[in-house]
Amino acid sequence: MWKRLNLVMGLMFALLLSAGDVCLESWQAADAEYQKFLADKSKTKYHSNWEKMAWKFERIGLNYPDCSKADDALLRTGKIWMQCYQVSRARADLDEALSAFGELVKRFPQSSLADDALLARGEIYLGRGEKDSAKMEFEKLAAQYPSGDCAPAAVKYLNQLGAGEDSGFSSELSPKGTAAQKAPLRPNDAIALMLGKSETVSTAAGGTTVSSAAAELLQIRYWSAPSYTRVVLDLNRKIAFTLPRLLQPDPSLGTPARIYFDLPGAKLSPDFRSQFEYKDNCYELPIGDGLLRRARAGQYQPEVVRVVLDLQSIGDFQTLSLPGENGTWRIVLDTFGAKPAQPVPGPQTPQPSPQPVPVPSPTPSPTPQPGLTPMPAPKPTPTPTPAPAPQKPKPPVIIIDPGHGGKDPGAIGKKKYKEKDLALDIAKYLEAELRKKYPDSKIYLTRRDDRFIPLEERTAKANAIEADLADEQNGVFISIHCNASPDRNAYGIETYYLDNTTDRAALKLAAQENFVSEEVMEQAGADINRILADLTTNSKVSQSIPLAESIQKNLVGQLDDTYSSIKNLGVKKAPFWVLTGARLPCVLIETGFISNSVEEKRLASSSYQKAVAKGIAEGVDKWLKNPKARLIP
Repeated sequence: MWKRLNLVMGLMFALLLSAGDVCLESWQAADAEYQKFLADKSKTKYHSNWEKMAWKFERIGLNYPDCSKADDALLRTGKIWMQCYQVSRARADLDEALSAFGELVKRFPQSSLADDALLARGEIYLGRGEKDSAKMEFEKLAAQYPSGDCAPAAVKYLNQLGAGEDSGFSSELSPKGTAAQKAPLRPNDAIALMLGKSETVSTAAGGTTVSSAAAELLQIRYWSAPSYTRVVLDLNRKIAFTLPRLLQPDPSLGTPARIYFDLPGAKLSPDFRSQFEYKDNCYELPIGDGLLRRARAGQYQPEVVRVVLDLQSIGDFQTLSLPGENGTWRIVLDTFGAKPAQPVPGPQTPQPSPQPVPVPSPTPSPTPQPGLTPMPAPKPTPTPTPAPAPQKPKPPVIIIDPGHGGKDPGAIGKKKYKEKDLALDIAKYLEAELRKKYPDSKIYLTRRDDRFIPLEERTAKANAIEADLADEQNGVFISIHCNASPDRNAYGIETYYLDNTTDRAALKLAAQENFVSEEVMEQAGADINRILADLTTNSKVSQSIPLAESIQKNLVGQLDDTYSSIKNLGVKKAPFWVLTGARLPCVLIETGFISNSVEEKRLASSSYQKAVAKGIAEGVDKWLKNPKARLIP
């Protein structure tokens, strides 16, 4: 009886896990298709395509209520119907959006997205001029989710509606034939004019002062390569931002293709205004690298900053947001150029033209005998066409990242050895070992001397190289570090791949390497999960786990042959920022504890550093040469 019960429970548990996997896979597939759909103007102009896209996400939300992506799917469904309305101007599409947002609130009242759904419902009603319905949604939001990130916006709407004045909301949601009142233009509304129609709301009449509680945009930075550009926005604190939208060029307005998104509840800081040229009523950062023409930012509304990237030629883009140092926040947008089509394999060298073969003089045929059938002449054997020589596989591209550097020493041992110096030494030995194995390969170091490089720049360098890889060409990103612990007896070697975790020790280590507190790491869990969900669609990134396994196994084996008391701490997962957003198989290796006196001494010796490098190189080599090893175990 108990065996049967255990079997039934086990099957039920397996089914639940399977359903979760199916849900996540369905979300990832639908999201990838959605991004491609938005970028294809030939598809977005047909209503039926919008319907199919909305249905894909609605099915996920309704069929998998226990999945972590169910509420996201219903929110996406509503947003797709709103986007569809921009094309169709059909009231029925807004009704569909209201229904999807309503389902989210009804089915997932505890979701962090429920207040987003209520806010969207209120704004739809407001755009229609149905103020009583809008007020009801905003009141519900303010009462049920007072600490939600949408509550301030709901309160602001309620104040405006309660004043009995015309709200002056500017919206694209007004039905055809209804005059939507525009927000009063201000001198810094140039970006709004360039983009055409407004999607955000104005403040109450006379309220043009930005709240002191608003987040501040501190600066915009970028790193560029021929096929890849990373743009980073630095803010003084965490802030929500709207989904980036890709707009096609408009010849009638003279506007290029562009990506834009809004930062509600934000203002431009004085430092930001002083850094960039003020041109056409907005602040401009010229880029001109073949992918992006420039980045622009302006105070689109008193408490809304709009960011616009003018495009020249891109194939894809992705966004992520992560905590920065000292409580700051970063929004990262990666743009990728379209990869050129790979040439069709053919013969390596032209084959010589066939020469005529001399034919011998015919011999007289024997006279056929009566009653016998003459034998046919034998057919000449055709000359076989030589098969084209197989193309030689392209050599791998390997990026080695020595951790820390410059003003950031990393961990410091009892004998005052610094992690930044030891990591650089090991990285250079690793480069030499890999060149022995792959003399034709391209090997890059993110730094070759003692200089500080931000974490997001290290990943940007890797992505820039990945963007130029051929379809069948392998690339690897390896970050070298030394561990540290308050417990001086702690020792051992471990290899990490990117993933979220609840392991306290792994989170603590990631916090140290990410320059943030453990509390911030825990709070960033939801953001990390969203990033990881996007990255799992990239098959190259999924190869990080077997790569970590191969490196850890061979590194420990190499050191075990020469040194005593080598402790294998295994392969682990943690959310390291330096790996986040990388589109290559990537790992972070903690080569030993610099806080342990024995391992600090070893890490400082060239013989140990060479042994570490040899073990890592062996692990990379075995992973590259064995296609099966590149599959998730």
